[in-house]
Amino acid sequence: MLLSRAVPLTTLLLLAAATPAEAQRLALPAWVQSVEVTRGGTTVRARPTTQSARRGTVQVGTRLPVIGRVLGEGCPGGEWIQIGADAFVCETLVRYSPSPPAGDQLPRLEREGALTPRMHAFVATDGTWAYARPRDYFTDRWVESLGRGFGLAIVERRDYGGVEMARTLGGLWVPARELRWARPSDFHGAEVTEEAPLSSIGWVLRERAPIRERPGGPVRERATRLTRLHIVGEARGHVELADGTFLAVRDVTRPRPAEPPDEVGEAERWIDVDTQRQVVTAYVGAQPVYVTAVSTGRARTATPRGVHRIWVKLAEDDMDDLEREDVSENYAIQAVPWVQYFAGSVGFHAAFWHDRFGNPRSHGCVNLSPRDARWLFEFTQPNLPPGWDAILPHDGARGTVVRVR
Repeated sequence: MLLSRAVPLTTLLLLAAATPAEAQRLALPAWVQSVEVTRGGTTVRARPTTQSARRGTVQVGTRLPVIGRVLGEGCPGGEWIQIGADAFVCETLVRYSPSPPAGDQLPRLEREGALTPRMHAFVATDGTWAYARPRDYFTDRWVESLGRGFGLAIVERRDYGGVEMARTLGGLWVPARELRWARPSDFHGAEVTEEAPLSSIGWVLRERAPIRERPGGPVRERATRLTRLHIVGEARGHVELADGTFLAVRDVTRPRPAEPPDEVGEAERWIDVDTQRQVVTAYVGAQPVYVTAVSTGRARTATPRGVHRIWVKLAEDDMDDLEREDVSENYAIQAVPWVQYFAGSVGFHAAFWHDRFGNPRSHGCVNLSPRDARWLFEFTQPNLPPGWDAILPHDGARGTVVRVR
């Protein structure tokens, strides 16, 4: 077998041992440095067979490293390309390339200063019609009726016959006047440092919360919700701020320190979700490193408590509850970014449709601001390789522990 010159010899020696002993090795052209993905939803498998565990999926156009070529099962012709330790793709889904491996870090922020990878909008009127082509608007040839509040990822806006139309990620066209555009919150959490320990960090929960000269004393000013606070103490139902003023405890959310669960190693990364305080704290072992305000599930859809592990990370995912008949109003949102599921369909993700962080609001997931969702996505394990739009942890690369309390 001829191996890619783009991969260091030490890496090859390690990865060769990961190739199943029963797999027959096949020849590979000497000029090949990578394989380019040509089919959407290309799946990476743990072994060269379609019956093996999924490792993730890769975006079209990504050039993957080439470790070798082997004979397997389930792929037309039987040929598989090994791209890493316990990682294989069917050869019919890729093409050989003389260029080195390369891929985008997903999800990709397309616009300068953007908080989310895509533009999003919400349907303003129940029963809004969506069309296959912009011109169908003028003949009422609609193909789908959209519910009020449905979230759409918009990839194009175009004036057609004097009517502005918006094309969704799914390829349908909707009159722009029937949409209200999302305005993602620019709120974000705080790094925990020696200068800013966990005990000093908090946020204002209530708009125009009174800041007083002393507990129960005159009001000096009114606070803006989600303003970050520097807390130095607590007295008589108030927190004391660094400038000597006071805020009522009920108007503040702040983290509580937590001990690592038994499942966490000494220097392992893990996430603490405090549903009482509506705060998420990222830890490395016993050391907190980042904290932020979030929105967990409401009472009827509470975020499941206990110790979990992230079981899949997705650059984007569509979310809905359209199959439910026990609710008065369903929801559907396209292309929610930075998704990490840890308990079935419950997980972390960006919420670009509200900024009520610090208050329960979700259907069970942990809502984060876009900036916090991106930070947490990059912090947790395993990392999403360039060009991959999904990755599933496994025994050799376990998902980060999440404790909900």
